[in-house]
Formats: sequence, C-alpha cells, structure tokens
Amino acid sequence: MTSLPRTTCVALSLLAMLDGCTSPAPAPAKAAPAEAQDTASKAGPDRKAKPEPMPTTAAQPTAAVKAPADGRVWNFDDGLVRSVARGFAPKQTGETVDPAAIWAIVAEEGTPSGGNAFGVIQTVGTNKTFNVALAEGTAYKDFELGVMLRAVSGVNNRGGGLVFRAKGEHDYYVARWNPVEDNFRLYALLGGARVDIASAPLELDPDPAAWHHLRVVVHGDTIECFVDDASIVRASDKALPEAGMIGLWTKGDAATLFDDLVIDPE
Repeated sequence: MTSLPRTTCVALSLLAMLDGCTSPAPAPAKAAPAEAQDTASKAGPDRKAKPEPMPTTAAQPTAAVKAPADGRVWNFDDGLVRSVARGFAPKQTGETVDPAAIWAIVAEEGTPSGGNAFGVIQTVGTNKTFNVALAEGTAYKDFELGVMLRAVSGVNNRGGGLVFRAKGEHDYYVARWNPVEDNFRLYALLGGARVDIASAPLELDPDPAAWHHLRVVVHGDTIECFVDDASIVRASDKALPEAGMIGLWTKGDAATLFDDLVIDPE
C-alpha cells in the first residue's frame, strides 16, 4: 500500500480540525409565546362603573359532550348536511323578510363536536328581524341550558343566543351576545314586542373562527347567564313563568353556527 506524502497528511489533519471547529452550533430554542391577555369588557360613559367580567376566549370542549342524566344533547352530527336539523322549526319574528333566513346543518373542520354544526347560513334580515329555531316538543321550566356558538358574519348584527320558556315564536326569553355591539343582553319577546331585562358590556375574541360557550341557568324567576364560564348578567323576571320550548336565535343579518346544545333540567 502506497503511503501519502508527509505534507499531504498534515494538510488533511488541519482540515479535519478546522471542520470540527466551524460546525454550526445548535439553534437556540424559541422562547415560549407570551400568555394571551384576557379581553376586558368595555363600559360606556352612560353605564355604572363596576368590575367587568373577563371571560376566556374560544372555549372548546376537548371531548364529546355527554347528555346529562335527565337531559339531552344535540350535536347535529347525525343530521343531513344542507338540511334543517331534525326536530327544529325555523321561524321569523319582528320585521319579516323574504326570503327568510336559511337554517341548515353544515360540515366543517373545527366544530366542537368534531362533526357538524347547525345555524343560519344565509340571511338578508333587517335590524328588527329575529330568526328563531325552536326545538319542537321540548318543555322546560327550571334548567341549565348551554350551547357552543360561532359568530360567522354580519354587518349590523353578529352572534346570537339561546331561547327558552318559549310559548311560540312570538313569546320567549332570549339571552344573546352581539360582537358588533360588544354586549350581552337578556330580554323577553312578549306578543312580538321586545322587553329588555338586563344587559352588560362584553368584548370577546373577534375572530369569526372562534367558538364561545353560552350558558343559562334558570330557577323560578331567577335567570343567570354565563359566557365561557364567566357570569355576565343575573336578573329576576316573572313575564314567562311556565315551562316552554328551547331554541336557537340570531338577529338581522347575523349568520351564526351552533353546536353541542345541552339541556339539563332540574
């Protein structure tokens, strides 16, 4: 075997040493992102100063929602896409428009239940048009009622809410969130006329892909409303004391999706 010249061996040794010295160091680990700040509710000058709730943003269940022992859950995953959810009756109240809002089941990624959602997918309603989908055959007086909601679009109105103790489309309670107005309101519709009961400023994540959890607890004359587990309003009202239907609600031009509607009666 032929040996290499001494000068060649020295040169190769130097190259090996230089390669070891100049090898790039491992990239430093990226710093963890700063914790997201909660969004505080905004109070206008005409409202009384008080500590405002600071709910979380985009609360999403990590597992399938189970029906309470005596209750029921609607996740709309077994429904036919582009059709009205089975057992729900869409109605118009207030200032009616033609065509009426289109309620339908949609399939899309990111729904809390992991499958379908149900809601208003198209509407030309005015600011005085109320779009209601009542769950036929339901009758509850005292209960805990919750739903996941995504405010998809709307110029004059966005968001929506829960209907309860409904006698029909003209008489019911509704608890709703409107991100255009940055507020939450509880009111009754009596004979088609709206009666305000309670309200609070509420600013949440404006991302139309964000899901939020709305929940209403009703016992006797007392109604307490929560958003993402934060209590927003609590009030007493005697207008609709009897058991009634539950349902979903949007206003005007608000296109909104709902998922995991859960009723837990007392």
